[in-house]
Amino acid sequence: MTGSAIAVIICVLAAVFISAGLGKLAAPEASRDAVAALLRFPEPAAQRAVRLLAVAEALTGVALLVPDLRTAGAAVAGVLGLVFAGAGLLGRARGVATPCGCFGQRNSRPLGLRSVLVGLALGVGALAVLRNGSAAVPHPDLLPIGAAGLIVLLAVWIWRDTVRELVRPRPTPATHD
Repeated sequence: MTGSAIAVIICVLAAVFISAGLGKLAAPEASRDAVAALLRFPEPAAQRAVRLLAVAEALTGVALLVPDLRTAGAAVAGVLGLVFAGAGLLGRARGVATPCGCFGQRNSRPLGLRSVLVGLALGVGALAVLRNGSAAVPHPDLLPIGAAGLIVLLAVWIWRDTVRELVRPRPTPATHD
């Protein structure tokens, strides 16, 4: 795999993990409900689990962007990917209908096949980073910029309904003479 392909994978993984972690930190209640339903945790334990997961996700994303931490970040990203895939399988098996709260969204889909596929894709990406290393990444100093750009694009996509409302022209009130 080329260094450029690994660079793109690193940026995508970092963007997804940072966005997911920050989303859960900003709006933990959505994920808390999913964790409580999936693992049958009481609300306080589910809240703590979501905070721990959010911090782990955000730190994993940052670690992927730091050359000395990239291998550890990729390993944790792989484990988290497998955890998400397992959560999707468990959610589907238990028939959990509660939205997953991914990226802090209440209107996300329940854990299921999509979670399995996304988790496996994250795991495969992490494995590619681990197998190919980051020595061949061209311009490693640009990885944070690439990841930041992807974070913005991901945020616009995730919150597209809100963005539409913000950019939609508003009617101007009629003036009275």
